[in-house]
Amino acid sequence: MPQYTILLFGPAAAAITMDRVVIQSAELCSADQLKVLMIQQFPALDVYLDAGRLAVNQSFVIGETIISTSDETALITMVSGG
Repeated sequence: MPQYTILLFGPAAAAITMDRVVIQSAELCSADQLKVLMIQQFPALDVYLDAGRLAVNQSFVIGETIISTSDETALITMVSGG
């Protein structure tokens, strides 16, 4: 069973008080499928997944991109600062 570790930063990490989540799936997932599984398991991430993007191996990926369990995967959310 594939298992993904997704790194979290900033507000997304604060929302669930964790800097990473582990998601299990029956098969390898696309970026869009992984987002759905993340929301199912961590509903508080919904707002951050809607506005954020997944990065795989330090590059943003589009919805149908298949992600390997060995890839470094991170949720990159909107941040503000001054």
